[in-house]
Amino acid sequence: MAAVLLLIVELIPSLVMAQNPPSTPVSKQAAPARDPNTIGIVGGGPEEDALRFVNEIAKVIASGQETGPKGELALRVLPFVGRGGVHDVRDVLSLPGVDMTITPELMLTRLQESKELGDLKSRLVYITKLFNEEFHVIARQDIRQVSDLADKPVNLGGYGSSVEDIARDLFRALGVKVSEVHLGHDEALEEMRQGRVAATAFLAAKPAAMVERLIGDSGFHLIPIPVAADATLYLPTTLRHEDYPKLIPTGERVETVAVGTVLIAYNWPEKSSRYRLLGTFVDAFFSRFSEFQAPSRHPKWQEVNLAATLPRWKRFQPAERWLQSSQARRPGTAATGSVSQSDTSSKMAPEGRDAETERLFEEFLHWREQRGRR
Repeated sequence: MAAVLLLIVELIPSLVMAQNPPSTPVSKQAAPARDPNTIGIVGGGPEEDALRFVNEIAKVIASGQETGPKGELALRVLPFVGRGGVHDVRDVLSLPGVDMTITPELMLTRLQESKELGDLKSRLVYITKLFNEEFHVIARQDIRQVSDLADKPVNLGGYGSSVEDIARDLFRALGVKVSEVHLGHDEALEEMRQGRVAATAFLAAKPAAMVERLIGDSGFHLIPIPVAADATLYLPTTLRHEDYPKLIPTGERVETVAVGTVLIAYNWPEKSSRYRLLGTFVDAFFSRFSEFQAPSRHPKWQEVNLAATLPRWKRFQPAERWLQSSQARRPGTAATGSVSQSDTSSKMAPEGRDAETERLFEEFLHWREQRGRR
């Protein structure tokens, strides 16, 4: 009996910890060195758009490398299917084989402010800002504008997803109180066909093949999302006929908002093997970035400016050094310490931007300047 009681006493703390996990994950250990050349990146859930970009990163890095005697690569990027949103950030903080993820800047900022996962600035670094993801709301035909969603069931995706937090914030800013449901996209659309759900929201980099697949011939449509007066963390943008030719008539557009995304990584100790491997990834990713702008890749890669900075966050040092070195190699420039976006944006931005993209960017700068004077 004494032995049994002692065993129970020893198990109680473990049972309590299992039921109430600590909100701040402990520092993680590096993955076992079964393949020391493999780095992991989690790309959201199977229904999320980020997974395509993660797969494209893995393909580009793998291509063109010489293999070893057993077919091994000098650097291999292993994509992981996650759950999206806060779950992917938590995976970077805790799973040994996961080194990076793509996450919305807005979510990263809010997690830091809430301290839900502890002090992220000491545990995460960013490699580069990426592209914008647009907020899409697919609705039934009887829903013509966002105010029509008041008090109606609206799907915000899985709990802890990126779209849940952003949609909740946007609806609140617009003064529209919805009845939240949390379903997968296909399940949500079936509920919409049955009249039990009014709309479903998600984040995706336009043009998203998922949008046309979900809407198809169902009679659903995209509704406009205006920019709330106090929603300063969102970028105004439009969904055009060129983005979704089967959904948006020629010459028409759907107003919505977008949020920036960023490639973040675990802040490994500087002399660790994972730190060096992450540095090898940065060199391959940055030096071969033009390959991401091939016609077969997603057009959003054309938006990426590697030199763009994420205020109040620390960039991974090998990435900072690579950018400084690249700047110094350009005629008429010199390394000046930290790379600033204003100094290098025109030099590091991809050449594939078209006139329409530049026009929209100029409109945004004017809009932001006017808003700042209010």
